[in-house]
Amino acid sequence: MIIAAIVAAVSIITIILVDHTNLIVDRRAPQTPPGTTFNTVNDAGATVNPTRPESAIKPTPPGPAPVQPAIPAK
Repeated sequence: MIIAAIVAAVSIITIILVDHTNLIVDRRAPQTPPGTTFNTVNDAGATVNPTRPESAIKPTPPGPAPVQPAIPAK
């Protein structure tokens, strides 16, 4: 029980001494520079909906692949 009390006391002192606010990761979006379309749209009262990036995985089209002609047209 003495060891548990010592460990608890050391833990509490460590928590009090260490500033945990520096360990928090800021996950907010970065500020946009003035004069951008985003700021102009927000100033007008509209909203900007971000588009999704194109997927790196492309599905294969159904059916056989197209055949190249023997003699390409010029």
